[in-house]
Order: sequence, then structure tokens, then C-alpha cells
Amino acid sequence: MTLVNFGSGPYPLAGWINVDLDAAGRPEVVADLARALPFADGCADAIFTEDFVAQLEPDALAYFLAECRRMLKPAGTLRVLTPDLRRFARTYLDDPEHLIRLWTTAVGVPLPSGTAGDVLNLGMKLAGRWQYDVESFTRIAARAGLDTVVSAYGESRHPAMRGIDLRKPDEAISMYLECTPRVA
Repeated sequence: MTLVNFGSGPYPLAGWINVDLDAAGRPEVVADLARALPFADGCADAIFTEDFVAQLEPDALAYFLAECRRMLKPAGTLRVLTPDLRRFARTYLDDPEHLIRLWTTAVGVPLPSGTAGDVLNLGMKLAGRWQYDVESFTRIAARAGLDTVVSAYGESRHPAMRGIDLRKPDEAISMYLECTPRVA
């Protein structure tokens, strides 16, 4: 079984092919994930990526997802965890104190004035180049030939991806998505 973890950083998964641009995390493969991926067509049973896709603007995300689609076996699964723009904005509007608590305990970057506005601005600045909600991600994934469903923390249709999520729902504003190759 071939399992690939893209954007592994300092959190490699045992038994997986960990891939990252930064060699300091000692991945098995050093690669720029915004370019052609160094894997054969139809080689992967499962692909996992957490907190990477926000580094990609929409066109680059479409390219990355098309590369993942190319790599996946017909019954393969891509699991994506990334900040949820809708949840982030809603928490800012509806529960700013919770947003500040999340930031203070999980991120730890000092807030200039200690407000939810600081969290919103720093979150957008530090979380990546582009933030997605379920709808925008799903549309881009569809163009790449992938069907997307919302998943739950720690749960997956693929047994190898159950329980590997780092970001817990009460500690982050992540969305948990699973993509499968569209059947022609």
C-alpha cells in the first residue's frame, strides 16, 4: 500500500512517504508541491495533507489537486485539512472571545491589541496565501477530476487516515475534506 503525506514538515507519519520542500524535517522526498509531483500515475492508495493547501492560490491549488488525482489509484482517497474561511469569519462575527482563546492557546503569536480583529488580520496574513471554504475548494477539486465530501475529525473512508489529524475541532478552525477520483 502506498501512502503519501504532502507538506509533512516537522510532523512525518510513520509508514508513509513524507514529502516536503524543507529538508530540515527529514522527509523521504524533498519536492516543491506547486510543481509536477515526482510520483507515477495511479501509484497512491491514500494521500494526506494538513495545513498545506492554504499556501496555494486557486490556480496552483487546481494544479496540485490534478497532480494528486493523477497519482491516486481509482479507489484512492485524498484527505485535506485546511483552515475553513467560512468558520473563521463566522467565529470572528459570532464568538470573538472564542477566536481569541483559540489563537492564544493554539497559535501563540502575540496580538497587537488583544482583539478578534487582530486574530482575523494575523490569521489571514500568517495562515497562507489563500483561504478556502468548502464551496470554493469543492469547485476547484471538481475541475481537477475529484469529488469532495466533508469528513469529520479523525474519521476517514480510508483506514490508514483514521486518527492522524493533528488539528482538533476545538483547537482550530479547520475543515476536514476527502476527495476521490471522479469516475468518468
